[in-house]
Amino acid sequence: MRLLCALICMLCSAVLFAEERTSIKVSAMSEIKVQPDEVVLQLAVHTRDKQLLTAKRDNDKIAAAVLALAPTHSIPAVDVMVTDLEASPDYTEYGRSQPNPSAYDFTRRIEVRLTDFKKIEPFLTDAFDAGLSSVNQLQFRVSNQRQHQFEARKQAVTFAKEKASHLTDLTGMKLGAPLHIEEDVEHNWHAGGYGGFGGFGGRTSSLVPPKTLNKLASSQEKRKFVSFQQLKEQEPDTLIAPGQIIITARVTIEFEMTK
Repeated sequence: MRLLCALICMLCSAVLFAEERTSIKVSAMSEIKVQPDEVVLQLAVHTRDKQLLTAKRDNDKIAAAVLALAPTHSIPAVDVMVTDLEASPDYTEYGRSQPNPSAYDFTRRIEVRLTDFKKIEPFLTDAFDAGLSSVNQLQFRVSNQRQHQFEARKQAVTFAKEKASHLTDLTGMKLGAPLHIEEDVEHNWHAGGYGGFGGFGGRTSSLVPPKTLNKLASSQEKRKFVSFQQLKEQEPDTLIAPGQIIITARVTIEFEMTK
């Protein structure tokens, strides 16, 4: 009988404690600005001919010449790779559809990673001389993104705790232990390692030498053409301005509050 009474008292105390238990949920975000330490160049070699084999042979020759530039600029072989290959027939001629292909477009895409930003212009100059068609993107990145992500997360947790402590003090309560923690996934694509690309942020450019404009003018894809030779005439210090990359972290924490 005594044991039953003790159990009933403990149950009532637990229910009463649960009813009196209060909590506060706060969210906080932190941002860390980091200087990029690498850049990834997305290059494209485009050839076109009435014969697919001829278009491929021309493309192979230009691509091989571009890839051969890496050792001359002290770029490690692991930082240069062919990422995509595309061959497509063109069934239009003078704006009209044809039953047979009028020509074949052959495109090979190459990615080059550089840790020395001073090599960007010299390498691209030699690559255009070798027959490179365009630079689709220049992406400045942070190689040690994980370390900076940890620091951003640490700051976000600190901010959340400060906010919760301030709010509880204003209401005459005392901040207790955390009950639940959530972290919003932050896609810091432009801060990640080599090989992963995202869809927002960053800095992009499209550089096409004048000799390839006529070849690409027939394409239905709309592109922004900027003469690399014209850019070269400007001051070198004003050409490459990577700026800073923002790494963010956002957390939501529920704390217990006591009187």
